[in-house]
Order: sequence, then structure tokens, then C-alpha cells
Amino acid sequence: MFLVGNVVAAASFIPIGLAADRFGRRPLLIGVWLASTLGAAAFLPIADWHGAFIASSLYWIGSAALPLMSAHLAALTPRARLSGELGIVYGAFFFGTILASPFAGAIGAAIGLRGGIALATVAFMLSSALTFRLSHTPPIAHVPGPPLPRSFWTLIAITPLAAIITTVVNPLFPVYVRDIAAVPLERVGVYVGLVALGAALFSAANGRIADRFGPVPAVIGAGAVLTLGAGTIALSGRSEIPLAFGSFLLGAQTAPNPVLAGALQRILPPARAALGYSGFQLVFALGFGTGGLLSGVLYDADPLLPLLVQLSLALPLTATVAVIVARILSTRRAT
Repeated sequence: MFLVGNVVAAASFIPIGLAADRFGRRPLLIGVWLASTLGAAAFLPIADWHGAFIASSLYWIGSAALPLMSAHLAALTPRARLSGELGIVYGAFFFGTILASPFAGAIGAAIGLRGGIALATVAFMLSSALTFRLSHTPPIAHVPGPPLPRSFWTLIAITPLAAIITTVVNPLFPVYVRDIAAVPLERVGVYVGLVALGAALFSAANGRIADRFGPVPAVIGAGAVLTLGAGTIALSGRSEIPLAFGSFLLGAQTAPNPVLAGALQRILPPARAALGYSGFQLVFALGFGTGGLLSGVLYDADPLLPLLVQLSLALPLTATVAVIVARILSTRRAT
């Protein structure tokens, strides 16, 4: 069910990006938010798994809001503070997860699973209502220009691999915390929450760093923090203090995203911004999904392998991405 929803969402990125560039980003943003809200509501009357495919597909179409939001912000925010603004918006998603997750179990126990979904749908409706307050960004007439630099396509090519390495620990991290670190089940959620907290704070902070010092040190710094996090967890054994610290550092996996989104604004033609961000999000999603499969294969061989892969490859890959970003920016300045 969830696989179908994610496939539908990924397939929708490019068409929605094209439509947003042609008809305006705001109407499409509102549309995908409403579709996702409808998908959440569609789970309420479902009595068996057949109807869940439709509900899941509608719900996950909301994923297209991320590239549309990036294009929307890029059109309205001065370049000097774009990465920072993107970091705040990206980080806000994880703050929502942090705030909601501790109460989900208690709500489900008190009013039932269907009642919990109904409550979440109401929150989703309020979120969707706020999209009507977004500023208008009218469609931009397409003006033929020079082709995108080769380094842009290189970045698109390496993004799936970077997504695999930066997310390879996550899918089975709660299992690792429970089975290998021997953390009691009631405290496993604390470590997942620490990852989300790190993701929120590192995303926001790294955007600011990129605006002040440039995207290259920001991207490499995120890779260094992620490497430190993986190493700390791998060496923590059953000691919960270093495990907690490593969990927080593991959140740095998302820190390069607002930096790269801010860098893309400098080379994407305004008339193709939504399409460009949608393409970037699509290849990242492909890497993210592949990372989940690889995580299971590695974990079955040895529970430490996902951490060791991330420990050995996170910094070299982020350094490579930083070099590509530097070439993108130098190419843009030269033109």
C-alpha cells in the first residue's frame, strides 16, 4: 500500500513541476496539499485494504509540495538568505514530527486508531487552509537560454548515491536501538526523536551557514557531523549517553538539502524552477528508497554494517557533492 503511494508520488513530481511552471506555483501547492488532506481523510471510511491504495496515493502526492515550496521560496526570497529560509522550512517538518510522535500512542489508545486518523486529518485541514495565504508567484514566460551546465547534471547523477549513503542507517535504526543497544522498548522512541530533533536543527543551522560562509563548507560540515554520529553510535555499545549523542548527530543527514536547494536557484532558469526542483526531488527519492532496501540487506549480514558504510562514505561523498556545487557556482558566475 505504502509502496504504491510512494511510486505514485514519485511519478507525479515531473508533471506537477511542469504544470507549476506553466500555471503558477501557488495553485499547484494548494492543490497537492488538498489532495494529501483528502488522502488522509479517505482512510477514515476504509473497511479493508483495497481502498487504502487510493487513499495512500492521494496522501503521498503531498510529497510534491516540497519541490514546489522550494521553487516558491526561491522566487520570493533574496539569494543572500535563501538557504537559511529553506533550512527553516525543511526543519519545520521535523519539528512537527517531534511534537506529534510522543502523543500518537496515547491518542490511539484513548480514542482508537480511526479517531487518531480523524484528529490528524483535522490538523491536516488546518495546514491546508494556511496554503491559501501564500503569496502569488505568476507564471514566468519561457525565455530560451544557454543549456544547464554539465556540473548540474553531474549533481543530479550523484544525488541518488548520496541519498543512499546518508539515509542507509535510518530504516532499521529503531531495531538497532532495541536489539543491539538493548534499550527498553518504551525508550526507543526517544532516540528516534533525537534524530528528528537533529534533523530540524541541523537543517536550519546549515542553511544559515551556507548563506554566511558558502555552500561548500556547509555541505562538507554536514558530512563530517554525520560521520561523527555514525562512529559514535557504532562505538557506543549499550551505553545510552553516547548513543543519544550519536542519534542527535545522525540528524545531519538532511542538513545538505536546503544548501543544495539554495545553490540550484542560481542556475535554474526562473521559468523552469519548479521542474528543476521536482527533478532533484525525484532522484533524491529514488536514492532514499534504494537506501531502505540496502539497509535491510546490510543489517541482515551484520547490524553494524549500515553504520560502517555511512561512517566510511558519508564524508567522501559530501565532499564530492561540495566540489560539484562549487563548479556549478563558478560556471554560473562565468556566464
